[in-house]
Amino acid sequence: MISIITPTYNRAHLISRMIKSVVAQTFKDWELLVMDDGSTDNTEEIIEQFQDSRIKFYSGSNTGASQKRNDGVELAAGNFIIFLDSDDEVYPNWLYEFTQHIGSVDNSVISCAWEKIDHTGKRVEAGYPKNHGKIFDDISINFLAGTLMLKKEFFLEAGGYDTELSSGQHTELLMRLIPVFKNYNTKIIAINKILVQIHLHQGDRIRKNYEGIFKGSTRTLKKHRSLFRKDPEMHFNYNSIAAVMALRTNRLKEARFYLREAVKIKPLEPRTYFRYLISFHPSLKNKFYPNK
Repeated sequence: MISIITPTYNRAHLISRMIKSVVAQTFKDWELLVMDDGSTDNTEEIIEQFQDSRIKFYSGSNTGASQKRNDGVELAAGNFIIFLDSDDEVYPNWLYEFTQHIGSVDNSVISCAWEKIDHTGKRVEAGYPKNHGKIFDDISINFLAGTLMLKKEFFLEAGGYDTELSSGQHTELLMRLIPVFKNYNTKIIAINKILVQIHLHQGDRIRKNYEGIFKGSTRTLKKHRSLFRKDPEMHFNYNSIAAVMALRTNRLKEARFYLREAVKIKPLEPRTYFRYLISFHPSLKNKFYPNK
């Protein structure tokens, strides 16, 4: 069995599309655990309409998507787990393609490609499993929701999602999964097929949550100092993101700290010096990095 875990919050108007795409799977041995994060809409009513014993609904207080994912894994009956967001959609051969690559190597980690779809149904972007650099041991993988299937025990051994992170949760989890994969000499398989549709829509998006991105990037930097030394480019990028989010949230002292850290890694990057300069001039800061 494959356990699909979906955190959701007030997505009654979107979740039917996701569930229909799961029910339509050509591979039938799955369970879908819908982990409700304190919704105030009619999410439960929508789910009950499907009348499928493989779909299980768990309601609870608002503790955040990461906690709901962790709770879902604890409840999962399958040996393999895969996360799927409540506003996304999968192709009918999604699970079948994953199972075809398990074979005799039952500790495989399997990843597929995704596409982003706008409100008109048009594909605006696609992402295939790719090499994410030295910090991830140069493995080729995707790790967005819906694109990665792995053994439940690997997830638990890595410690699950960091519930204190407000952004970058998937990336930070992968940083902790890499040593687990190595310990088990895990074979990682990349499926170069688009099997997941990520739907873009209006509403809360983390990329506009400057406060959340600042806290997420700085927490990840602190947690994985030694790991970032393996990948100067990613180390520079994380410090730059933290600095820009600090500017946008008027944390000027913190912005200067992360900009100085970035200079240590790439001393010839002119944008870093420009950002450092404008951190001393509020009018320029507000012009180039407004908090809106």
